[in-house]
Amino acid sequence: MERDSLSILVVDDMKFSCEFIRRALKQEGYTNVDVVNNAPEALIRLEENPVDVVLADWLMPEMDGLELAQRIRQLDEESHHYTGIVLLTAKDDIASIRTAFEEGVDDYIVKPPNQIELAARIYSAGRVANMQNDLLMSTQALNKLFEVKCTVDQITGLGRLEDTQNRLNALLQQTHSRGGATCCAILKVTDINNIITSYGKEVHEQLMSSVATRICRHVRPIDLVGHAKEDEFLIAMYNEKKDDARCRNFKRILHDLNHRSYKTSAGFINIRCAMAMSVILKNDPEQDVKHLISVTREKLHKSIEMGFEEVAI
Repeated sequence: MERDSLSILVVDDMKFSCEFIRRALKQEGYTNVDVVNNAPEALIRLEENPVDVVLADWLMPEMDGLELAQRIRQLDEESHHYTGIVLLTAKDDIASIRTAFEEGVDDYIVKPPNQIELAARIYSAGRVANMQNDLLMSTQALNKLFEVKCTVDQITGLGRLEDTQNRLNALLQQTHSRGGATCCAILKVTDINNIITSYGKEVHEQLMSSVATRICRHVRPIDLVGHAKEDEFLIAMYNEKKDDARCRNFKRILHDLNHRSYKTSAGFINIRCAMAMSVILKNDPEQDVKHLISVTREKLHKSIEMGFEEVAI
């Protein structure tokens, strides 16, 4: 990946700061650099022409960099594109940085930026964006192949129940033969009936598509994500080391789904999801996939009782 092939949008309400960054990046070989002085204008630009990397100041009037990052992720969901997001900030405390990463930021640079570090971090964010977009293109191509076999749900782009069960069974067989651990989780959109009643089937389908997109962004290409039922998704992860089977991987997914609103044709909508998981180890008794899904599903009430904040185990 060449530096001059990356498209970059700099967002800062201080014009001199924008120009300083533009010159610094051009001196480092980045030629496709554009600047805007507020977040709303940045969103308009991105709707018209997505870019590889957005470099934004954290503290800005009207809309700060963190809210801008959230809105960019909304745009990404709609356009099936991934934008690398880097924030410029004077904040270097752990709590602030952790919040930024949880909201979809890829990296941050503490002010004032060093030119060499700035160029390197922009390159890293661009590389991540290119890899994600290549993966999205590959996924779309694979989905078209799956659609021919009628194994893919048309709304979410995920495997239907039968396909998902077959792939989960393969993961369980791998666990019993090679060791390690398979984590199987059921995620339920609990207010789906109210959504259909209030907004209609079209908005429901938009939400299901967005939920699927968000889940897939949190898992590895080798992991399994399927649309098990109208209001349920199945997620399975195989780990060669059983100690790597951690609940926090699923908790991140649950947090993202419950704490960021979804843009639909009816406006921004919040939903509530519950999640339960089961862990299968090599020496565990072999069980039918349908039974495993049923047992995991029965734990969902615990997640609801815990306020939709925890994964029931």
